[in-house]
Amino acid sequence: MVTFDQFTPNRRNPKFRDCTVEFDIIVNHDAWNLNNYKVRALAIAGYIDGILNLVNENTLNQSAAAHALSGLGLYTFAGCNEFNWDEHLGGYCLTYRAVHFTEDKGSISGNL
Repeated sequence: MVTFDQFTPNRRNPKFRDCTVEFDIIVNHDAWNLNNYKVRALAIAGYIDGILNLVNENTLNQSAAAHALSGLGLYTFAGCNEFNWDEHLGGYCLTYRAVHFTEDKGSISGNL
């Protein structure tokens, strides 16, 4: 589950708002463990973090991939907390601070 919260004005581009993005990774406790003592929810968290690190790298390097992901900006890791949903489900909540950049301004039409 993905949640966007705590929107604040972006100083560089007033057409965008910076925000907090939370990824709730919910896993059944029966499927919690993977082989070699790995935890399924943490493995998924690692994939999400890897994707966002790639987005950050592309954004900072101004590569073609960064332009394909226009509007995402830079994601800064803010924390990770474990939670228990109920007796069957639990997981981790990854939190990132999303900052949008001025290069995104060109993708905004006057109709918004």
